[in-house]
Amino acid sequence: MRSGDIALRGLVVLSLAGFIALAASLYEVDRREKSSSATAAANLTDVEHQVRVLTDQIRILSNQLGASERQVQALGSQMQAFDSRLRELQDQLRARR
Repeated sequence: MRSGDIALRGLVVLSLAGFIALAASLYEVDRREKSSSATAAANLTDVEHQVRVLTDQIRILSNQLGASERQVQALGSQMQAFDSRLRELQDQLRARR
């Protein structure tokens, strides 16, 4: 589960970085709003694009987190199967002695 925690923390860090970038972009749009409406429209379009990119990144990271958790569960099941098989082999070895 540590990889899941790490992935979740990474997702949170990237989300916060995206939020900070979004806030900075909005501040920049507000600051430049006085220069011209065309510039403001272009900046707003850029911010919308950044939001879409960040949304896609969050979705991808979320999917990766889910895949990592499934891999951890599969490895846990394999470990249990190996442990069970090892016990069987140890029991067989004791019976032969």
